[in-house]
Amino acid sequence: MKGDKSTEPSGMTGDRDRTGLPAAVIFDMDGTLVETTEGDFLAWNKLFLEYGRDLTFADYFPLLGKKSVDVVLHVLGLEGEEAQVAMHRKMEYFEEIVRKNGIVTLPFVEAFLQEIQGLRIPIALATSSRTMKMKLVMKESGLAKYFSVFVTGEEVERGKPNPDIFLLAAERLNVPPDHCLVLEDAVNGVAAAKAAGMKCVAITSTHQNADLVNADLVINDFSALNYEVIANCFH
Repeated sequence: MKGDKSTEPSGMTGDRDRTGLPAAVIFDMDGTLVETTEGDFLAWNKLFLEYGRDLTFADYFPLLGKKSVDVVLHVLGLEGEEAQVAMHRKMEYFEEIVRKNGIVTLPFVEAFLQEIQGLRIPIALATSSRTMKMKLVMKESGLAKYFSVFVTGEEVERGKPNPDIFLLAAERLNVPPDHCLVLEDAVNGVAAAKAAGMKCVAITSTHQNADLVNADLVINDFSALNYEVIANCFH
């Protein structure tokens, strides 16, 4: 599993004053914690081909951060039982890819999670993915131990860019939305975080810096984050 556990973002220690830090941190999953974009695209592409549709990566790109049910309903045009069957097959394809290739974490993300945990800041996962996919990724990556709250796209009526998923995460954390920091990689996710009234740090793992300008901060990898950088987002 990729990720540098030994490299610590500078300046973040568990005994520091938490003044100015967020009361909670909320992570997106795909593209933020783990590099699943390629596998997800391949799974969707295989499903689309079954319906006589060619899904290019350019077509797939705007779908990042959206709920699977929205893709099946609004892009493939499926409804009812057929939509459920399609989502199940897509999950099977993704699982095959994960079992074959494994899950790769983003560089430095586990060190950053350890530092947040050391600061005793609660961490939530808020992913548009279905619960089955979230559990698979958490198991294969070994990252579940860092999170006290899990929210998936199946638990909210409206997916990103609507704020519902982040608001539900804040509610379960028992933290006001404006005291939360969101980590995201997608335009839809950044929009959802800002609509929820939260601060947002975006990482350029799937999008260019220029696409993520609505975030409070844009970083290239998690080594760029430290105590002072996070606190500055709330000043």
